[in-house]
Amino acid sequence: MTLDPKVQRIIDWRESIAVLPDNHFFEIIRMYLGEIKTPFNKQKLIEELGAFIRKEESRKTLVSLLSETDLRIISAVKYISRATLEKLFSFFAGSFSYAELYERILNLEERLILYRKTDKNTDKTIILLNPHLEDDLEPYTKQTVLLENPDYAELSYETPSKLSPELIAAFISFINKNQDLCKADGTFKKRTQAEIERLFPSKTELLFNLTKAFINLSLLREIPDGYEIDKTKLLAFARLDPRLQYAYLCVASQGRFSRNGLIRQAKLLLDVATSIPHGGFSRSIILRLAHIISEDQSDAAGLSSFGSTSRFNSILNRAKNIDSAIVEHEGDLSSVLDRLIDCASLFGILSKKGVDVKGEEIFVSGAIFDENEKFEDRPKCLSVDAGFTVTILPGLSLENLIPLMDFMELRQFDTAAVFEINRKSVMRGFDAGLSENRIFSLLKKYSPYEIPQNLEISVDDWSRSYSSATIYKGYVLQVSAENAAMTENNPAISPFIAQKLGAGIYLLSVESDEQAANIIARSGLDFIGKIKTPEKNYESVGFPEFEVPQKTDRYDSDEEAKPTSDKERAAHFEAMRACLESMNIPPEKKEGLEERIQHKIILSPVQLRADSVKYERFEAGGMDFSGKVHIIEDSIANNCMVELQFGERIIVGVPISLSKEGSDATVLMRVNPERVDEESLVKEFAVGQAKFVKRIRGSVLR
Repeated sequence: MTLDPKVQRIIDWRESIAVLPDNHFFEIIRMYLGEIKTPFNKQKLIEELGAFIRKEESRKTLVSLLSETDLRIISAVKYISRATLEKLFSFFAGSFSYAELYERILNLEERLILYRKTDKNTDKTIILLNPHLEDDLEPYTKQTVLLENPDYAELSYETPSKLSPELIAAFISFINKNQDLCKADGTFKKRTQAEIERLFPSKTELLFNLTKAFINLSLLREIPDGYEIDKTKLLAFARLDPRLQYAYLCVASQGRFSRNGLIRQAKLLLDVATSIPHGGFSRSIILRLAHIISEDQSDAAGLSSFGSTSRFNSILNRAKNIDSAIVEHEGDLSSVLDRLIDCASLFGILSKKGVDVKGEEIFVSGAIFDENEKFEDRPKCLSVDAGFTVTILPGLSLENLIPLMDFMELRQFDTAAVFEINRKSVMRGFDAGLSENRIFSLLKKYSPYEIPQNLEISVDDWSRSYSSATIYKGYVLQVSAENAAMTENNPAISPFIAQKLGAGIYLLSVESDEQAANIIARSGLDFIGKIKTPEKNYESVGFPEFEVPQKTDRYDSDEEAKPTSDKERAAHFEAMRACLESMNIPPEKKEGLEERIQHKIILSPVQLRADSVKYERFEAGGMDFSGKVHIIEDSIANNCMVELQFGERIIVGVPISLSKEGSDATVLMRVNPERVDEESLVKEFAVGQAKFVKRIRGSVLR
């Protein structure tokens, strides 16, 4: 018979209490139920503890003592599948140190709000919400609790550059002319960078990322001279929704991914971008948002999307299947979403709105998600002047712009894209398979005015010149009758004419395409185009499509209930302290109860029992060597963390062993690093040299 899920969770909670070490078990029973009378039954005591929690007054007080920080941690436990301390530390990166988060979680465990158990699948200790309190906490633990609204220090009024069909097309035109744009390491050549800065002011970084994306999406393929556009694949890409294009480009700018990986990561990016509220989110909150969305999209309940060894390891495991060649080591996964945010801002998927009081940049959804942003073609947006200068205004899709780039040469990209039609650019168009008629049909289709007659005359002349000579790979040179004598007598060509095959047809004695091209270049006969070979059809699988999410305001909501104010919580503390002051008990007992009040364990005066307190020392410093040793020994026995202070340096970790050496002692500690994707380091420290030793309060629920 299958148990009700909540009943099963209650059973799990009872088992977690039952398996506690005896000293911890009895301590928690004494804190909440009073002195234990013998003989006793463990299961009955656990039932009484559950009954204490279920009391309306207990539940009401437990909830009323929760601070905003408490609620954020509780909400994270609720929404992160199989939450571990490492996952929570990664989720709250930048908000807490490891030790601070550790103490806060232990405190919530002592207050019976959270508990731990061992996950049977992973054998890891996971943190869960007490099932007795689920309904009471529901109004206070919405996802928006985890996504704090930014506190602006300043607003940004800059108009960011962003991707657009015109910019992508202009860069394609640039690549057509500058195929050797990259060095062997993938960076721009010095000459290329200077030319980009001249033609595309303030867009060098954007275009460098775009180049990496083109290469990783195989929109550029490598050739001996550098890179050339894969026209078939580019046209397939251009037919996608522009928002999907930009998401794929953003993801691919960070590396080469499998097909499924590309889809999942692009979808995650678009889901995050469309979910940011109008007020914006800081970078760290966007990373939390990505995690929450990733959890929501998890196919299998309880299958965490958050990595145990990396800040967003499992988000990325589910958001992408990553090729091993892309990331050198596991730690690199932690920064991928961080880098995506920067690139998304460059590409216009996100937009910077300002800076918060902590100095973090605040982002909102980019302009591409605005309702007024239209992606439909407005065809009459091209003009050609008598000097063969072509100005293209926004309005055409990338798919319609691509054929125009085959016969135009970029002159400047700024407010508008300005091109030139010249002999070389038209020759490239002919090399690409365009005809004279096709060139004019494209110009007339997108221009509201007549095409200048002198341009038609020039293109016609260039067409006749181009068709007057054709070189075939094999290697055969064919020229028209009127140019035959000029060709045969040309000092650069004549030595390589192996045989005259016919009127104006020559077999050349060359060994490679490069040699043939060099011969033609030296000849000065500019009417000879590039080597002709049978057209190659590169098969392309195409690009996967999915529905682009609509802009949502689900994280703008203030539906969650607000915690009680500091003033209301202070009233409870004052009432409990007043009761404590009226009691005639030893000072050390009073100090122990005062500490429980401070840690929100005392819910009612009934718990102020002197016999429930066992004196413990938690810190020692200065010359108190024996006190330092005692605290470390006690921490080892109870498996608690300690904090060692050496001047300005503070070390936090779990002590493993203590060895005394003469007048000093050495503690072997597992140091918990601030980065959870690094292995814990085991190091030795001299106890006597520590200025201060503090035992971090261990939980009774260990």
